Amino acid sequence: MQRCEASRWKHRRAQSSCRRHGSLSKTARSANFRSKAWIPVLPRAPSRSDEGVVAPYKDTNKPINIDTFNLDWGQFVGPIPSKARLTAKLATPIDATNPALQPLVAAGIDTAAVDFDLGAAWTEASRTFVLDPMMVELGGLLKASARVSLANVPRGIFSLNPQQATAVAAQIEAGTMELALRDTGGVDLVVAQYARTQNVSPDTARRTIIENIKASNATTTTPNPDAAAIVGALERFIETPRGTLTLKLTPRGKVPAMQLIQALRTAPFVGLAQFQVEASTGL
Repeated sequence: MQRCEASRWKHRRAQSSCRRHGSLSKTARSANFRSKAWIPVLPRAPSRSDEGVVAPYKDTNKPINIDTFNLDWGQFVGPIPSKARLTAKLATPIDATNPALQPLVAAGIDTAAVDFDLGAAWTEASRTFVLDPMMVELGGLLKASARVSLANVPRGIFSLNPQQATAVAAQIEAGTMELALRDTGGVDLVVAQYARTQNVSPDTARRTIIENIKASNATTTTPNPDAAAIVGALERFIETPRGTLTLKLTPRGKVPAMQLIQALRTAPFVGLAQFQVEASTGL
């Protein structure tokens, strides 16, 4: 009995050491990644890295291949990190049952290469919280990057008490937001899919899509010059493939973040009116 207990103790100790040094076998890393068993140990470890992980995709026999996965965190406020960075490169199957992914399926694309880099940090002295970088790239389709800042973010937002965190969340204000969308083939793919479904030429399909965007803006019950600027930039973005669409939103005054989120859900143009909008396109 004592021998068995000692054996189990040695096994647990060896397994713990492997996790700390990132030397788990591929099968063990795959199981650990799927179960998210490493999340509770965030305060006790500075980072997490995995390479060559294979995980099942939903209930299919198709795998998700994770080439690299890196997560770093720090600057703890109690047990919660106020700074984190996540990067990953993976290949995932395309869900043929998802209507939003039908253009990819129709184009014969059954796997998507995904590369993303997400970072966030809170600065106590200035009470700011910044999401930067925020980058997602879909191989051969598009690359999106963004920077979002929040102001007047109190220390209490990192409380484990949900009531306390909710109470102080009302103090948070929206800051400047920037978005850049780079077309690397996605626009042509959407145009080609529209042309097939409508049985028209690609040029006709592109013009029709642009006209539909113009029409949707014209029927908006709340005219907004800033919205019109965004629509104009979107039209140029679709008209000229392989371009970049850039948006910058600067608050006109104090914009409570929680109220903004609610407005974007129910009346997007009302929320947008609280910002000065700059929209442009380029190559």
